[in-house]
Amino acid sequence: MSVTLHTSLGNIKIEVYCDTAPRTAFNFLALCASSAYDGTIFQRNMKGFMIQGGGDSKGSAKGGQSIWKGAPFEDEFNELNTHDRRGVVSMANRGPNTNQQQFFITYERQPHLNNVYTVFGRVLDGWDVLDAMERLQVVGGAKKSLANRPVHPPVIEKITIHANPLADEGIVYPTPNGPPEKRM
Repeated sequence: MSVTLHTSLGNIKIEVYCDTAPRTAFNFLALCASSAYDGTIFQRNMKGFMIQGGGDSKGSAKGGQSIWKGAPFEDEFNELNTHDRRGVVSMANRGPNTNQQQFFITYERQPHLNNVYTVFGRVLDGWDVLDAMERLQVVGGAKKSLANRPVHPPVIEKITIHANPLADEGIVYPTPNGPPEKRM
């Protein structure tokens, strides 16, 4: 239930909540396994709030697709999964039930995001890398697309999957919003 993001600033190890956010975990781990995140950047950085990425190499806030041929999937809220600390990993979205590929990591607790964004993991190691990300200089200015864009965006070079109990147990989500199936 963990992966390591190998970024241009160093490694961040993340626990993935396969038990309390299984559909989101399935999507994220399948994207990791297919190298969909390789070469993508963290295009949005807000000190004291979060860093967002995983969409595309150009840093478009619109980039990235779910494993279901780009079909968005529903939010998964669980009372155990909250934005209660630094290092919470959540899906980025454009509103309710619009999850795709991009995700963000919090720099501080953000309780106002609870039940708005699906929490599916937390940082286990690589706190120094997260600290370095938070210190990154941003372009700034009035243009929304550039205001929080890092001058030198960190790149996700690759992701190592350490454990995937969903795959080990043959659990798949064949559709973005249907029930899981067990295949062996």
